[in-house]
Amino acid sequence: MSRLAEQYGISDNGLAKICRREDIPYPPRGYWAKHAAGKAPERTPLTESDRASRPITIYPTSLPEPPPELPDDVRRQMEGIHAEASTIAVSERLVKPHAIIAAWLADHEERKRRARQERDPWRKKLYDPGDFSDSDRRQHRFLDALFKAIERQSGKIKQGDRRELSAEISGEKVEFQLREKHKQTRRPLTADEQRWRIAGDKDWKQELVPTGRLAFEIKSYLPAGLKHQWIDTDKQPLENTLPDIVAVFVAAGPLLVQQRREREAAERERQLAERRRYEEQQRRKRDANRWRHFREIALDWRELAAARDFLSTLRSMDVDPSIEIDGRSLDDWLMWAEDWLKRADPTVDGLHGVFRRIAEIKEWSYRE
Repeated sequence: MSRLAEQYGISDNGLAKICRREDIPYPPRGYWAKHAAGKAPERTPLTESDRASRPITIYPTSLPEPPPELPDDVRRQMEGIHAEASTIAVSERLVKPHAIIAAWLADHEERKRRARQERDPWRKKLYDPGDFSDSDRRQHRFLDALFKAIERQSGKIKQGDRRELSAEISGEKVEFQLREKHKQTRRPLTADEQRWRIAGDKDWKQELVPTGRLAFEIKSYLPAGLKHQWIDTDKQPLENTLPDIVAVFVAAGPLLVQQRREREAAERERQLAERRRYEEQQRRKRDANRWRHFREIALDWRELAAARDFLSTLRSMDVDPSIEIDGRSLDDWLMWAEDWLKRADPTVDGLHGVFRRIAEIKEWSYRE
């Protein structure tokens, strides 16, 4: 399956799925080993199916794009740092530890002292941190060498409120973590656990146990092409990767600065584009409001024309102008209507006055 799948550009598991979907038998696991030993089981015959007559199209799996290569200057810088850091060695014994690690050790001793002074057995057990394991001491020695190597490269090691570690390189924060890997394992139940076991429960319990292998991980996002994780192996212990780790830290600083500047430039461009979009939106709204006001003026002018015609008709009527209504004569009423027509006429100030009124309209003039 693996050889045939390689010809089609897919995985053996992917080819097996296609065979199962199309009801095509294929050799089970261990078939070819038994075949080589002359003990191959009988081959499963191909079943007759309506699907056997139609073609099966297999599309090769597209390969992931390779990570972009590091710039030449960064690669040369890493090579120089690696050569310089190749002399760094993790000591077998912790002597003059880094200030952060010294604070850890002092805090551990203080907690042990408080536990020894505690008379309550329960509280004594709660407060006692226990002795450092071999893995703990190894982590202290490794971090001590790493901290000092980074600070020799003008970096700064910082610790957060929850003991999270970071390095400040070229003003950029690079968070990292060193931990011991664990694996899941099954263990038999203790006598006490057996006592409280319910029928049907498993007679084992799954738990995480330390493996003694260390894993170092840079948790901050790094530019593509920079390694961010190193794991202990039998062939290469983590201590041997220390020059690589230091080189990545120092090289990451300028790249992160460049990325931050590119992000800031992109953000400024986005804000400018957003500002231009907003200003264009306000300009269109203001222009629409002015056109709306222009039409309102036109409607007022048309209504005034009708009122003017109506006033002319009233003047042409044969009536006694001395008749008074509400203390005014008819002549006074006609003068009153004439005065209102002049005041309401949008063209009374000429063309300049009409468009001055329109220019006073803003995008917020109409509250809708």
